[in-house]
Amino acid sequence: MKSLPWNAWLLALVQPFVLSVGALNVFLGGLVGAKLHPNPELSTLPVTALIIGVSLNVFPAAKIQHTFGRKNAFIAAAFISGCVAFAAGFAIEHESFWGFTLCTFLLGTQLSYVGQYRFAAIESCNNVSQHPTVISIVLVGGIAAAIVGPELLNIGQLIPLHISEYANAYNALAIIECIGAMILFIAMKPIIIKENSDTDGIARPLSEILKQPLLWLAIGSGLTAYAVMAFLMTATPLAMQHHGHDIQSAKWVIQSHVMAMYLPSLITPLLIKYLGIYRLIYVGCIAMIACIIAGLLGQSVHSYWWALVLLGIGWNFLFISGTTLLPKTYQTNERFKVQAVNDFSITAFQATGSLGAGMVLFTQGWSWMLLASVFPVITLLLLSVVVNKKCRITAYSGDH
Repeated sequence: MKSLPWNAWLLALVQPFVLSVGALNVFLGGLVGAKLHPNPELSTLPVTALIIGVSLNVFPAAKIQHTFGRKNAFIAAAFISGCVAFAAGFAIEHESFWGFTLCTFLLGTQLSYVGQYRFAAIESCNNVSQHPTVISIVLVGGIAAAIVGPELLNIGQLIPLHISEYANAYNALAIIECIGAMILFIAMKPIIIKENSDTDGIARPLSEILKQPLLWLAIGSGLTAYAVMAFLMTATPLAMQHHGHDIQSAKWVIQSHVMAMYLPSLITPLLIKYLGIYRLIYVGCIAMIACIIAGLLGQSVHSYWWALVLLGIGWNFLFISGTTLLPKTYQTNERFKVQAVNDFSITAFQATGSLGAGMVLFTQGWSWMLLASVFPVITLLLLSVVVNKKCRITAYSGDH
């Protein structure tokens, strides 16, 4: 563990400050939307705007990081996000639904940089065998974000700049985002990678890179993890409210869910070592199916809790598996464009899931949402079986 790069530990430390924007918006975005807009089917639009912001900024973020370096890009993104969070609080206080939605969109652009933290950790490694471990270390930082994000609703009451408790929560978010930017400025080491065409070969066109079955599995694993997670998680606070559960119960369920997303990272590298990536994908799919079954068993708080915890575990296994597979599909001089395609694909489907959450919930109901989630999970399971047989890879070997 001592040989692991400093940046991996630092980026894990910064996660509670910069990733809380996601946890807070998942918790409050739909509730604020329902409060500010008369049409309940549009209540999840602010959450969707956040994800669209991530999706549309993936390619610009990759270009900016390539031009100015990952460190400078990460610092600027966190600081700007802090400014936007203050604006979001102002929009809530003045009951501007579209102003708040614009702010969540801009906050999403910052998350496109946070999503690249795992690649920054990978690029700080001395050898490829460290990749699963550093990915997990960075994600472990999300455990604190799971607690801090929703808890900003209470912390914000210590900063009563506005009457609305929701607005004050975003004031608190602004402060911790700026703290994250300061930590990155002071402590992060610049990442310098020499791209040697003699070693790597000529960068291939994207059309050729996309012919690799392994790349489709890597993207598909992360895509399914995020699409199903966003679809169900975004609707959960609204579904719970609809069935008479209070906001503190919803907060507990969301906090537990986000912790379940990141806590398994403590053991995921060991699971990859002993099970292999393909078997871990199978386990992730099984956890997703178990989530659906748990959700169908009832509308109690504990039913929602079990469903969301299993959803988080499935997300972790699928997302880390996909991220670990991805570097096996590109050369160093191809990394930015392949990483951008991967993250754009993931966030595009995540946005679709989030936007569809409100519409399906209020037109078809929670049970139909759960049943609809079966199809992408089964599709990924079949894809992983096919690719496993085609590539004959049963365990992570560290070879490109």
